[in-house]
Amino acid sequence: MTPAITIDPIGLLKGRMAEALVEAVFKRAKYTVARVGRETQMPALVRGGRTEFVPDFMVWRALDYGLVALEVKYRADLDDYLRRDSPSRSAEVARQWPELYEVLVTDRPAAGRSCFQAIHVSVLSAGTAPITLDLHLVPGLDIFRRTVEEYEGLVREIFPVLGSRPGAAQVRVEPDRRPGAWMPGRGRGHRLTRPARDPHRYRPSVVREHRPGASE
Repeated sequence: MTPAITIDPIGLLKGRMAEALVEAVFKRAKYTVARVGRETQMPALVRGGRTEFVPDFMVWRALDYGLVALEVKYRADLDDYLRRDSPSRSAEVARQWPELYEVLVTDRPAAGRSCFQAIHVSVLSAGTAPITLDLHLVPGLDIFRRTVEEYEGLVREIFPVLGSRPGAAQVRVEPDRRPGAWMPGRGRGHRLTRPARDPHRYRPSVVREHRPGASE
């Protein structure tokens, strides 16, 4: 039996919002942005090597040579995240993606730091703790501070409203069951049936169409 999957809907929403904001920053900086994450059809075309890692975006500029890969993450506590290992910072991933940046979005940056920070994964030394740079300070990306500032306000306003509490409500997704599945301990003549209607469950009332001149 396939085990149930536990999903944090708030964390998932923040991750998607972080991706959208980073995409907007790079587009504003005159990059062409292509999504190549797992939910697209691109991974099979760009994957190489043994690792299953695929970055969220590939970006490039018309006058630049080569592609830049971006892995985007939202993290409320960057210090805690950087102390732990990340699959996207492994040596194998760095070899596979020679121009890979991990872009971290946070609504709780340290004093004087940006909500958009980055790690150049491809140049990390093995066994050393990663150090982030504010996105506009990363050499070679050529992103202006004022471009980042346009989107920092959204991060500071929207993300705290969604909440950053550990242990937030989670949704348990059960694997699909086929109709008419056999239940252990039941006779051969018994199959799963639809549950009986709950008399206390709310049901919307039937709305009747009233036409002018018609009698009730």
